[in-house]
Amino acid sequence: MIALPEYKVLGGDGQEYGPVYDDQIRQWIAEGRLEKKSPVKPPDAKDWVFLESLPEFAEAFKAFEVPEKIAGRRTKWRVAVVLLALTAMVLLVLIRLFRHHH
Repeated sequence: MIALPEYKVLGGDGQEYGPVYDDQIRQWIAEGRLEKKSPVKPPDAKDWVFLESLPEFAEAFKAFEVPEKIAGRRTKWRVAVVLLALTAMVLLVLIRLFRHHH
């Protein structure tokens, strides 16, 4: 029987979880319970490392990466929406002031 590697995970609540297998860690990544900077102790390691430093989990994070080009478009779109909303608010204030004085 082949022994699967066991990891320990330091949760956001400060609690140590594990030992857990790599498939459980991948599931937690998919659920958003672990992120790249989550502390993990690999099998037979003495020190904690960030999850992103372990190549065996690189693919699990790639599924959640937004390409740079799309991320830039989203930011520009959000800025445009905020500016449009601010412009509408200013126009409403000006209309009310105009009506009040006439």
